[in-house]
Amino acid sequence: MDKDSQKVLSITKVRALFSYESSGRPPFVTAVAILIGLAGIGAIVTGIALSAGAQEGDPSALETILAAVIVAGLCGLVAWGMWRMKNWARSAFMFVLVLVLVYLLVDVLFDVSAEIFGGEQVVPFGDIFGLLFKAALRTIAIGLIPDVLFYGLIKFGADFEESVEQRNFVDRVIRYLLLATALSSMLIVFLIILFTVTEAWESVQEIGLDTMLLGDVWRPGSVIGEKGQYGLLPMIVGSILSTFGAVVLGVPLSIGTAILLAEVAPDAVREVVRPAVELLAGIPSVVYGLFGMVVLAPLIRNIDIAYNTGFGLLNASFILAIMIIPTVTNIAEDAIRAVPRYYKEGSLALGSTRWQTMCSVTLPAARSGIIAAIILGVGRALGETMAMIMVIGNAIAIPEPLNSNPLTLFLSPARTLTGNIAVEINYAAGPHRSALFFTGVLLFVMILLVNSLARYLMRERLSS
Repeated sequence: MDKDSQKVLSITKVRALFSYESSGRPPFVTAVAILIGLAGIGAIVTGIALSAGAQEGDPSALETILAAVIVAGLCGLVAWGMWRMKNWARSAFMFVLVLVLVYLLVDVLFDVSAEIFGGEQVVPFGDIFGLLFKAALRTIAIGLIPDVLFYGLIKFGADFEESVEQRNFVDRVIRYLLLATALSSMLIVFLIILFTVTEAWESVQEIGLDTMLLGDVWRPGSVIGEKGQYGLLPMIVGSILSTFGAVVLGVPLSIGTAILLAEVAPDAVREVVRPAVELLAGIPSVVYGLFGMVVLAPLIRNIDIAYNTGFGLLNASFILAIMIIPTVTNIAEDAIRAVPRYYKEGSLALGSTRWQTMCSVTLPAARSGIIAAIILGVGRALGETMAMIMVIGNAIAIPEPLNSNPLTLFLSPARTLTGNIAVEINYAAGPHRSALFFTGVLLFVMILLVNSLARYLMRERLSS
């Protein structure tokens, strides 16, 4: 036989490995089934060898034999399924291959990280690139066989038998997994509520619900044996006033921006303004707090009123107004876009101007969605912590006007419910700590009511 004939024969054999006649089993699948069976036999041999080398009476010998029998049984089951061209065996083996690949990749990653970051000296860039190159080669080398097996099983996936019961079983498993994922979120929320209420129950019993909700003095006992006062009314008022100021300042900007994006702006302007608004949601709270401390506080301090420090409700309202703009704008824009087009066309056909159509038709039709956006913005403002600590002044007292002008109320310092928890939780103990947990329960109830109202209004909009 000449060299060309040998080459053709070799190519034919390689092709035969990945192809088969309709009446037979693919040679590739046969090889995989045999490989899995040999792995089971190897598990039994390894278990016997390890148990024989163990000391007499060592319980680990029995455990080794038991583990080897289980592994061998599973390998035998999967090998039988592959031999019979069962789809469940193919799926199980592919799942094992994925786990093996993930383990190998994580092992390589940890080894490289240990070599780069584990030394006492900084590794030069040249050595880092060399380590990464070696890791890449190692990954390719150790992952070659699992990748080939995975590719082959995908290639012959259509030839495996799958009954209607198996397909329904897979659908049920996926449905139950998705249901478990959704229920896990509810379970986490329930556990958080249970933990918070449990920790707060001591304060309800020892201090009293009416005392905490209506008391206007927050003075935890700083001396051993001194009974503290845990009135949350100043923090409740501070949270409500700062949120109210944020709504007054931020909602008109948000609604105007939503109208611009939904009805007025051309595509070029919309593509610039929308990402800018969405970017506001990604700025960390501490950056907003720094902006309020460095920029807004000196500007507010220029208002010539006694005891005006620049840190107070006005500063907090400005910061919160900026922070709620993305939430209110995005939801309000969606509500405006959801208004049926024929509403607007009918108004324009009757002779209304574009502005009259927006004011008299579009906005009233989107009213429930806009209100829901505002309420969600209120929830966002109530839950803010870090920025409020930095700009509101943290005075534990009910805010009062600084002079005869009632508007100077917003120049006075205050403290919010979230800020009260963040400032004092590190050193709190006993009833003091429990009262802070009750503050969290109160805040949770307030936000839950606000969000529930928003969901109700949005549901009303969808039903109408």
